[in-house]
Amino acid sequence: MVRNTALLIAALLIPAMTTAQLDRSKAPTPGPAPQVRVGQHTSFVLANGMRVIVVENHKLPTISVQMRFDIEPFLQSPAVGYTDLVGELLTSGTRRKTKAQIDEEVDAMGAQLSATADGLFASGLKKNFTPLMNLVYDVISSANFPPAEFEKAKTRMLSAMQSRKDDPDGIADQVGRALTFSKGHPYGEVATAKTVEAITRKQVVAYYDRFFRPAKSYLVFVGDITEYEARQAAEKYFANWAPNTAVVPVLDADGAEVVDGLGPIRTAKKVPVAPSMRRVAFVDRPGAAQSLIRVVYPVHLHPWDPMHVDAQVLNTIMGGGVFNARLMQNLREDKAYTYGAYSSLDADRYAGSFSAGASVRTSVTDSAVSEFVFELEHIRENPVTEEELSLAKSYLAGSFGRSLEDPRTIARFALNTYLYGLPANHYNTYLQRLDTVTASGVLAAAKQFMTPDHSTILVVGDKDEVAGKLAQFSFEGSVTYYDINGDIYRENVQPPPAGMTAQQVLDAYFTAIGGKSNIIGVGNLKTVMSATMQGMTITATTYNKGQDKYAMEMKAGPMTVQKVVYDGVRGISTGPDGKKELVDLELEELAMEAPAFPELNYQRMGRLILSGIAEVDGEECYKLTLMLDNGGKITEYYSKKSGLKLRKVQVKQTGEGNMSVTTDLKDYRPEGGILFPHLVEQSAGMSMTFTVTEIAVNKGVPDGVFLLE
Repeated sequence: MVRNTALLIAALLIPAMTTAQLDRSKAPTPGPAPQVRVGQHTSFVLANGMRVIVVENHKLPTISVQMRFDIEPFLQSPAVGYTDLVGELLTSGTRRKTKAQIDEEVDAMGAQLSATADGLFASGLKKNFTPLMNLVYDVISSANFPPAEFEKAKTRMLSAMQSRKDDPDGIADQVGRALTFSKGHPYGEVATAKTVEAITRKQVVAYYDRFFRPAKSYLVFVGDITEYEARQAAEKYFANWAPNTAVVPVLDADGAEVVDGLGPIRTAKKVPVAPSMRRVAFVDRPGAAQSLIRVVYPVHLHPWDPMHVDAQVLNTIMGGGVFNARLMQNLREDKAYTYGAYSSLDADRYAGSFSAGASVRTSVTDSAVSEFVFELEHIRENPVTEEELSLAKSYLAGSFGRSLEDPRTIARFALNTYLYGLPANHYNTYLQRLDTVTASGVLAAAKQFMTPDHSTILVVGDKDEVAGKLAQFSFEGSVTYYDINGDIYRENVQPPPAGMTAQQVLDAYFTAIGGKSNIIGVGNLKTVMSATMQGMTITATTYNKGQDKYAMEMKAGPMTVQKVVYDGVRGISTGPDGKKELVDLELEELAMEAPAFPELNYQRMGRLILSGIAEVDGEECYKLTLMLDNGGKITEYYSKKSGLKLRKVQVKQTGEGNMSVTTDLKDYRPEGGILFPHLVEQSAGMSMTFTVTEIAVNKGVPDGVFLLE
């Protein structure tokens, strides 16, 4: 039985200092928050609606220019990814210049030029300001997205889609967003090879024509430039700028704007909500040496939220960058599960989110998940310590102060103030608001924003090694499997041949292993299997007698680690925790295992379905699903070619929740006139390969084996 390690948490220690006498038993009384004056900016609005922001800094002879268009996120389906192509292609050519000419000009100036789906950034020496602005204006006003460059960019994006399957962080990012926000929200959409194939150049051009417009746009100058110079440049280049086409609003029946080339512009109608109960999602990466864990869910946290600063302190204490954060101390320093464990609590004007995660050794995946859940529960139930609070506030204050040394920070603050409608003194009063954060305020934020019972635990790793151990963390009692695109994993199952039935598949199996009459004639069976685990030999011996007696003994070396006996009425399990009477579902499972060939009874045990044709290790198989009367399910795969059973998947109930057990059956050989598998590979939270060393058919099993001791 797999055990969780005891839950421990390391306290954060901060040296105490005094100014008069060195009394190290007392922490110093915090002083008043330092006064800070965020650098000044000036702003004005052009006649066409473009807002200009100017941040002067004359220490270096450089100027940066940012153009930002305020575009509300909207759904791109079925061509998810075309906005990313806009950013990549924006600087690939204009009506007057080719990509090669643009690149040559940038190199000649020693400048920088980059673009995104919502704007452009350029920087260079002040002496090159005029040619730099010429280039910025040319790209913003007359980008033409050359067809040849479009095809190249699309090919690069498809290549990236292909390589994503080998990048666990990339997989977790994509699937995590889909699970956090859902694919019905713009933040949750995932670009796939299929959606990228659907992208047309017309969509890219239509997006640019519709959204790159003066209204709701911002032109930001930072550096060795005066307000007068910035005003002259803005007026010269953009005062008379008008987009290529006029916007003529056309609405569909749902009130969404319809854009030629894009169709309806559908923004999020609902705010993402967290799961009603905790769930576990898994993306399989066979053979992965590590598991990547993410605990994710959406939060209702906006930049202007009164609890935003409390939430920042909360996240810093949990895992937001400091080494003494709880996740780091627990999973790295105390448990040595990982090199780093972090969390983020992001405020957003449309949809905020929380994420906590780490890459851990495969063998400790379930234990690490347990620690994540513990920390999230613990911080919302108990106030943080004064030491933790002081450290987090000092860290945030220091980060804020250092950021003010960069004039681009001032520009970003100014831009955020307009984008989010923040008070004019929002950043000037940040340190004062930070100083007022208390342990009770952090606890209130934790109760609101730390919700482990309504989270998704996402694990990217080796399914056979760890997935079976994770159902215990799901309130649904099961693990849901996803592909790398954030869609529920669906086995590629083809329809069965017309007229084919499940019983016909079983009959073919009986014939393949030796004939139904021979199988029915098996009155008793003994099977011995062995495997090696961590250098120790594990031996499992099973006994079947008649239709209602079963026993199993498992040894590690000479020591018995588990023994199970079923006498046809009662079942007893003996293990490290002592003796246990088996009841309910566990007793029913033993009764099903009693016959040497339970397949003979499948039609009486529940509803047997021929689900279709699927592949097991490249071989086509009939997939049978047995829906048990007790609510359980067994899935089995029988080779179309040989009739042999190749795989069995069963969900078993354990003391730690449901566990999925996958058993692969290989190397069939005859024993007593019947074919038996001699290589059994089993995955149930860990993988073990058993070699059958003895099979005794009808050679007698003493009744004493089935005595309940």
